[in-house]
Amino acid sequence: MPLVHRRGIRSAFGGARSDENRGQPTADEVFDRDAVRLRSLFAVPRQLGGVEAGGGAPAPAPAAAAGGGVTVTPMVAPISVAPGALEYRVLAGYGAPAQRFPVAFDTNFGVSVLRCKPCVGGAPCDPAFEPSRSSSFAAIPCGSPECAVECTGASCPFTIQFGNVTVANGTLVRDTLTLPPSATFAGFTFGCIEVGADADTFDGAVGLIDLSRSSHSLASRVISNGATTSAAAFSYCLPSSSATSSRGFLSIGASRPEYSGGDIKYAPMSSNPNHPNSYFVELVGISVGGEDLPVPPAVFAAHGTLLEAATEFTFLAPAAYAALRDAFRRDMAPYPAAPPFRVLDTCYNLTGLASLAVPTVALRFAGGTELELDVRQMMYFADPSSVFSSVACLAFAAAPLPAFPVSVIGTLAQRSTEVVYDLRGGRVGFIPGRC
Repeated sequence: MPLVHRRGIRSAFGGARSDENRGQPTADEVFDRDAVRLRSLFAVPRQLGGVEAGGGAPAPAPAAAAGGGVTVTPMVAPISVAPGALEYRVLAGYGAPAQRFPVAFDTNFGVSVLRCKPCVGGAPCDPAFEPSRSSSFAAIPCGSPECAVECTGASCPFTIQFGNVTVANGTLVRDTLTLPPSATFAGFTFGCIEVGADADTFDGAVGLIDLSRSSHSLASRVISNGATTSAAAFSYCLPSSSATSSRGFLSIGASRPEYSGGDIKYAPMSSNPNHPNSYFVELVGISVGGEDLPVPPAVFAAHGTLLEAATEFTFLAPAAYAALRDAFRRDMAPYPAAPPFRVLDTCYNLTGLASLAVPTVALRFAGGTELELDVRQMMYFADPSSVFSSVACLAFAAAPLPAFPVSVIGTLAQRSTEVVYDLRGGRVGFIPGRC
């Protein structure tokens, strides 16, 4: 199904709010959104790497078990606390007949959620799902296996809490989920969230499809309910830029010949007990210009490497980042340096240049698989439409340990590559140049 950046919702899907008239996000904007996202995932302090992150609420305390039928693990913040956390949108239908909305997708959250009517106090809150218009809608009753809370009645209350603060209320429900072009999932479980007239809980989207490793996620349902053994749980190809005309795709439960062909390269998944819903890979090395960095594999293995679908920049353990930065600067010495952009401290002024030769950067995973990044996957361009009148920075930064406990492969490094999540096989595949 088509996938777009949040700035392109209106041009792609029509009607929904978007930021498409604001142009390319600045490095400050990208970092602020990354900081909000990463604070929500890891509950780190608001101070990231000595730079104050802008916007958003204070970092949440570790989560208590949800008061409703879903346990939200500590690394997952409610979206209302992390308004800038979700970058990409797809169009999904809920109910019968289907009510179509632009929704985000996430690989960490732990449960799918959707804005539902009636809204708080009877206020208008379009767009939102109307259960009364669906013939297949059903509330999940107290006492059902999905409802872990002790309650009595016809509906299971759904509450997400951080500390003593309730940030989302609603009920657990089932209804038909329809995904383009024709996939349907009857009895799909999600949280129907109560919202007010002015709420923008989902940052311009109407809800969220959870693709995490949680047993409640759509990905888990795909592999447990009838998908062929050769099918991937899901894959995505993030568009090559945030421009409104740039589109990628999200694929659910597909079985394709290329998933077993020579163009795909697989890396084993790993697990992190502190973040059970998330997808980790074993990054063991990095090369610049074909030369391996002098970084012991233990530096990468100490905390693991998270494959992220919302954070844009890539964050590495400080020792690994320092080696990458130094090697990159050495090979880029002929180009004029530019002042740093916040956490991006390796920048160049490309104004007036006629050509650009950037050293290759490759990420190496356990088993020998390498993901080679092209120039637009490794560098942030202040004006991507005009490279030679722009400043460009290496789109990597140091993760401030110990508060920020893992390395993160961000979305910029994944753009235009199809990333295939083979949950049965316990591996992640990469097919370059797919969108």
